[in-house]
Amino acid sequence: MSTSGANDALFQGLSALVIDDSPLMRQLVRSLLRQFGFAAVDEAADGSAALRQVERHRYDVAICDWMMEPTDGLEFVCALRRHRDPACCGLPVIMVTSVANKARVLAMRGQGVTEYLVKPISAQKLEQRLVAALSRPRSLIQTAGYSGPDRRRPREQTYTGPRRRLADRMADLPWEGDDEEAVISQATEGLPDYSEILQGEVVTLRALLGEVETTAPASEEPWRRIFRIAHDISGQAPSFGHTAAAAVGASLERLLRPVLKTPAVLSLAGGRRVRAVRTHVEALALLLDQGILETSSETDMLVERLRLAVERVRREEAAGST
Repeated sequence: MSTSGANDALFQGLSALVIDDSPLMRQLVRSLLRQFGFAAVDEAADGSAALRQVERHRYDVAICDWMMEPTDGLEFVCALRRHRDPACCGLPVIMVTSVANKARVLAMRGQGVTEYLVKPISAQKLEQRLVAALSRPRSLIQTAGYSGPDRRRPREQTYTGPRRRLADRMADLPWEGDDEEAVISQATEGLPDYSEILQGEVVTLRALLGEVETTAPASEEPWRRIFRIAHDISGQAPSFGHTAAAAVGASLERLLRPVLKTPAVLSLAGGRRVRAVRTHVEALALLLDQGILETSSETDMLVERLRLAVERVRREEAAGST
């Protein structure tokens, strides 16, 4: 059942496609949807696989992560909205993203994303977005410059009161915290212990750092893999209660984002960058060793030290580029 019980009839018998290159997140979203009453939930590991699924099956909604490889979420939506089959074009898509700044929201809107959900994923937030996408379906608009759902939200013709978005109305519903916890608890039943997953990520990060130090200091690939792990941790960990690890993952993301945007910075601050990454990795290991899940004043101090390490790398990069 849904978190409030109010939307059980809306979700009953529907089908969904969950698109994410993380098996763990696919399992979590799949379990939540089944809890809500969805009759069929399929999975795809990236945008290309999802497009093939959509061509073979008819779904009521797709929940799609933005950052995937080799085909990301935005590329999937772009291809979907330009598909020759109208049934594919009109599929409602909820985009899951770690960041919802103005540029990203405009990019999603411009490519025809129906709704977006900012991580961490929770039962309440997912239900809100599903209701917004499914309770008032929008007409498909196809022009030379845009293909996708009507970007104007539909309004009831007989309604003469204040014009408020459905999302605003959803925020006023009496959500019950205990129900939210119960749904998440049931959805995560049978999933791997996230502490074990984090431990595996720490082992992988240490191996990648060793690769950088010994064989490939100027190679982009290990840095990209480290960034991707950091991105996964910052987005996934809060859904499993590991908010402290998520904060460390987000800091590591910030440290390495310039490397992805401008690979030339690899020649700058190389030693300091490696040391800063290692500090982040050992911070994750420390949290695991101490069994620390949630943020606290102590973890805030740890994250502040990591922020200072990131700033030192930034200053050295800036000095080397002048």
